[in-house]
Amino acid sequence: MPEIEVLLPGFSINTDQGTLGLCTVTLVRGEKLTVVDVGHFGRRTMLVDTLKSHGISPEDIGRIILTHAHWDHSQNTDLFPNAEIVISKRELEYSRNPRANDYATAKYFADTLSPHTVIEVSGETELEKGLGTFDTPGHTAGHQSIVVETAGGLVCLGGDAISDAGALRRGLPAFVFWSVEQAQASLKKISETAKVIYPGHDRPFRIDGENFEYLTESPTIKISGFLDSSRDLVSMELSLPPKFEPRINPDAV
Repeated sequence: MPEIEVLLPGFSINTDQGTLGLCTVTLVRGEKLTVVDVGHFGRRTMLVDTLKSHGISPEDIGRIILTHAHWDHSQNTDLFPNAEIVISKRELEYSRNPRANDYATAKYFADTLSPHTVIEVSGETELEKGLGTFDTPGHTAGHQSIVVETAGGLVCLGGDAISDAGALRRGLPAFVFWSVEQAQASLKKISETAKVIYPGHDRPFRIDGENFEYLTESPTIKISGFLDSSRDLVSMELSLPPKFEPRINPDAV
């Protein structure tokens, strides 16, 4: 049966200077070594180093599954020269002409996939025994989530359709770029599909009735920088649980 490992943890952190887009990057060890979402350029070196610590080189990865086309989930596909790219047909179509206010989808996104074999899927799709995708639109037009049949039971890698555990309480993911109604329906669909969830910007958790239980310790993030002309380095380390209200794009219906 496939096994799941978190390569890079996801965070839900906002600042007054912008949102830190640090998504969960997950490895699925199945018939093919599969990476679900690949992060953005700022985590590029960390991703390669983490794979190395797992005894894996980028060339060993045979499949990339992108939950959606947003920059913080999709920029490092070129690191994996031997990987096929699995993406929702609807998402790929949308990415070629995103809404004017969709600042998270680059119009050139589809071009970045050109060196790879691209597999466009829709609906419930089995990629291999114990690993499949299903549509969870709302956060984006063609968002998809992943189901993995592990030795411990069914697990859902929910991407930003269930951005964090707090989405269960709110009834919406952290951001909605496409459709509030579809986002609500997708969130419900995920919670009914599996009790163990790997969200897009939070740590894995298990649904327990109306509550949830985190399955790992909270990761930390260290922030440093030069704040004045003296060039003294200011550094702090944070461990922050996600707690914020959903942001709904002006174009979302």
